[in-house]
Amino acid sequence: MVAVRHTVVVASLPYRWLVDALGVVRALVEESRAEGQRVVLPDGRAVPDIRLTRGRHLRPGAVYLVSDGNGDGDDGDEGDKGGKGDKRERKGTGTGETARITIKEWDRRRAVRLELAVAEDSGTVELDAVLKSPDRPHLFEADGRARVEGVPLVPSRLRGRARIRLDDWWTAADTGRGTHTAPASARLDHRWLRADMRATPRPGRDDGTWEVSVTVSLRGCSLLRPVAAVILAVTGRRMRRSIARTLDDMAGRWNEAVPRLAAMDAGQLREALLAEARHLGESGST
Repeated sequence: MVAVRHTVVVASLPYRWLVDALGVVRALVEESRAEGQRVVLPDGRAVPDIRLTRGRHLRPGAVYLVSDGNGDGDDGDEGDKGGKGDKRERKGTGTGETARITIKEWDRRRAVRLELAVAEDSGTVELDAVLKSPDRPHLFEADGRARVEGVPLVPSRLRGRARIRLDDWWTAADTGRGTHTAPASARLDHRWLRADMRATPRPGRDDGTWEVSVTVSLRGCSLLRPVAAVILAVTGRRMRRSIARTLDDMAGRWNEAVPRLAAMDAGQLREALLAEARHLGESGST
């Protein structure tokens, strides 16, 4: 087994800001409307490269197809006719990357639950995600599956799951009080290997930062465990350095983006999201 314990220092993010930001995103989505297959924002602009291909907007069972802009455009089939849906909803546009988003639940007080399926030339990813109590979020969970194409002699299927107890995270981050288990955890299962990650924050030594302690462990699985153990033993030092470098890079990207976002109030964030949608729409029309 290879185990890595590493601490990163990241900019803190107020829980109140998270609640407000989720409220802004939810409001924009709920204020949007469907016109045929198009999804139209409150300012009247259509969201680029996304189509409602089945069901009613934001109702359980609604299916949206998101393309990378390289598809062949609308096919004239508005919504679900005869229960069959859009053929390209299932098979993709045939070029580039496509994503299918299915609404399983949309209740601002109980949960927002989505299914995401992404297909591209290199493989597919399927993800089931839920945010409990979006008005005051306390738990995020995701369960995913992936299949990788074009890698010979390597098992192509992966499974993973992640869980963040948001209330415990902010309690630990703001007060330093510990929890029985790490507030954030993730696991990735491969035929040969299993990776586990745990993360726990605490107040940083300087105002406005968190110190996040991360533990990552790798171990072999099934009948190949002895072979995996040998590989891990030989490459362990290099893997530890690589994992620590990856965590540092992730912290660096967080520290570049989060302070800028946290400086925005709800109105500024809403305008920034609408401006980005307008930019995408203009880029797609050129």
